[in-house]
Amino acid sequence: MSKETVSLDQLFKDLDENINNGQYKKAIRVCNKILGINNKDVEAFQCKVIACMQLGNYQEALDCFKTNPTQIESMRFEYAYCLYSIKKYQEALKEIEKSSKENRILELEAQIYYKLENPQKTLSIYESLLGKPGYADSVEFITNLCATYIEANEIQKCQEFLTKNKQFLAKAYELAFNAACLSIIKQDYKTAETQLKLAKKVCSDSLKRDGYTEEEIKKEMTAIDVQLAYCQQITNNLESALEIYQNIVDYKIEDDSASLVALNNIASLRDAEKDSATILESIKNLLSEPQERLLNGRQKKTIGFNLAILLVNLRKVGQFEELVKSLKSKNAADQISTPEQINHFTQELDIISASLMIKEKKWKDAEQLLKSSKTLKSKLLLAQLYLLDGNHIEKTISVLENLESQYKSKPGVIATLVALYEKSGDLDKSIQYLDQMIGSLESKSKKSEQEQESYLNLLRISGNFKMNHQKHKEAAETYEKILQVNPNDLIALPSYIVATSHYDPTLAQKYESKLPNIKFESKVDVDLIEKYGLAYDKKESESNTTLITDKKPSTTTTAAVGEKKPKKKLPKNYKPGDPIDPDRWLPKWQRSSNKNKGKGKKSTIGKGPQGVTSAAQLESLFVKESSEPKVSNTVTVKADKPRNIHKKKTLGLLCINIITLNTLIVHGKSQSDIEVVSLFLKEKCNTVSLGLLKEQDFVEIFCDFIDHIISHDIDSVIYFYKQSTDLVPLGMAVEDAIRQKYYNKEERPHQLVDTFLKNLEINTQSYLLSKRRQKDEL
Repeated sequence: MSKETVSLDQLFKDLDENINNGQYKKAIRVCNKILGINNKDVEAFQCKVIACMQLGNYQEALDCFKTNPTQIESMRFEYAYCLYSIKKYQEALKEIEKSSKENRILELEAQIYYKLENPQKTLSIYESLLGKPGYADSVEFITNLCATYIEANEIQKCQEFLTKNKQFLAKAYELAFNAACLSIIKQDYKTAETQLKLAKKVCSDSLKRDGYTEEEIKKEMTAIDVQLAYCQQITNNLESALEIYQNIVDYKIEDDSASLVALNNIASLRDAEKDSATILESIKNLLSEPQERLLNGRQKKTIGFNLAILLVNLRKVGQFEELVKSLKSKNAADQISTPEQINHFTQELDIISASLMIKEKKWKDAEQLLKSSKTLKSKLLLAQLYLLDGNHIEKTISVLENLESQYKSKPGVIATLVALYEKSGDLDKSIQYLDQMIGSLESKSKKSEQEQESYLNLLRISGNFKMNHQKHKEAAETYEKILQVNPNDLIALPSYIVATSHYDPTLAQKYESKLPNIKFESKVDVDLIEKYGLAYDKKESESNTTLITDKKPSTTTTAAVGEKKPKKKLPKNYKPGDPIDPDRWLPKWQRSSNKNKGKGKKSTIGKGPQGVTSAAQLESLFVKESSEPKVSNTVTVKADKPRNIHKKKTLGLLCINIITLNTLIVHGKSQSDIEVVSLFLKEKCNTVSLGLLKEQDFVEIFCDFIDHIISHDIDSVIYFYKQSTDLVPLGMAVEDAIRQKYYNKEERPHQLVDTFLKNLEINTQSYLLSKRRQKDEL
């Protein structure tokens, strides 16, 4: 035996030992030594290729085939797998076509079609393998088939397949994750969360048993966490979703598509107005070259759409146009998507472009672009465009009438068309269209539950529409069709009776007996109602001209009476019949009878710096310009010293009175109520007390008064006026507020009042809002 033979035997022994021990780098070095002795050694070549593949060095394995292309035929599967691993899918498919259809070749072919986003071909291959021995019980195969069902949108088949193999959910976290994805598609988010939590537990336990580190386990669970955060986001738990997304991003896992999805979802949760620059930058980074290769075609298109919508909202027209051109060019060069998918994506981009044109009111350009598209979205947007641009009802009706029959029967389309027919004045066309839709469903011998529900809803809509337009006989016929399906329909039955009563009372009486009797749960205690009702009875108000009454309190009471109020203290030297001085509680220097008595008060007119207006000049603005003397009905008050009774006007209270009456009229109060309040307010204008009050205090009191007006309670309005005029001089408060706010403005009194009331309305609204918030908190 030669030395060369001895050395080859030893090298093969070393190679076998290294492969068994998983030391593939050493195995490659041994293979190189063997091939250095004999470069045509098939076993050494195959061992080197497999070792490179085990180390993930697929390009190095392909380089081996380049040096020895004759070995490709014997290792066709390995060569195709290396091409698949470096994402050369089309070349891998060509190699597979040359090989025999073994099971492992079929599995690889299915995986390639899955990566090419062709789930239909993937599904056909997997279903052919399902009947072969060993596949029905393979957890890995079941997981892949479940994922393919979801991608192919075969929801029912996937559900049946999972139900059949539910015993594997607790064994493979990938299968539990796929089951959660199916629940998300079915919008069953609670079940999805439960399955995702199960997937996390199974993943953590199984990977720990296999010796994975915590970092590796976190990386493996990233996709599960992203789906869990998505469920939180959809169910409106935004803070929890944002926290999970942020934790995933903070992991800084390289070459992970799930992290990129988390970044996109974070951008969608942020406020586009406040963080527009940050969101724009983060989404643009997702479409950069190193990140883009980690995303599949559908994810790239979704992120591209998000960026386009963001640019439209930010009105960045130039960037938007560049992005649309780039997306369309990439879409046209797409070799993975089908022609239908490519066309659909282009039309979706056109819809976004049209929405930007509509925002900029480029109606003609938007119309031309939308007419070129034939999708449902583009047609509905075109109909909306016609309504926005000059309210073209006829054009809108034409667009909706030309929709496919499957869309014309949708409730939203039916309601819109009926409303448009009605607005255009063609009631017969509205009724005809409703009857046509009802007839199309009525002609079906067997209806599904959804169709039956739609049929009954259309009948109700049609019947109500006919009743509203006084077509009672036609409405009765429509309601009768509902009663034929459900004789106990408590909406259709009374509606039918009302409709027939307009043209055939005997028929209405016939069906009246079918109405259910009203049964009270308990007997009504009339005495108890009367007892509590008396507490709200109106009390006859005494005359406002007298302050002392001779009436004695009744010895019998019909309602609960509170504590007795103490009698009002009358001023000293009071003479019955004389009006009380309203300034009696003020110091003498603050009383109106003592004003302008100080030193130099009368000589202030025309003095001071240029532009300054004296108080007397300002007061003169509030006196009506009229030479004719007015007869005042106000009751004068005797004072120790002479007073100028014409100096102060109840302008503010008059304004409040006008607001009160207008409010009551607007809210539909009866004429008698309005007359009672108007007489009372007129009297209050004549007897109102004058004094000083801060504007802020007045606003609060006035807002309480507005509360009573809003509640439409006449008694409360009157009661409030009684209280407020005794405690607070409302008229003077308005005057003082006007004088303080518009001291140097040369405007007529009515202009000042209008301006003041506009500002007062804003203050009133903010005050009422704060009061309601306080009530809500309590």
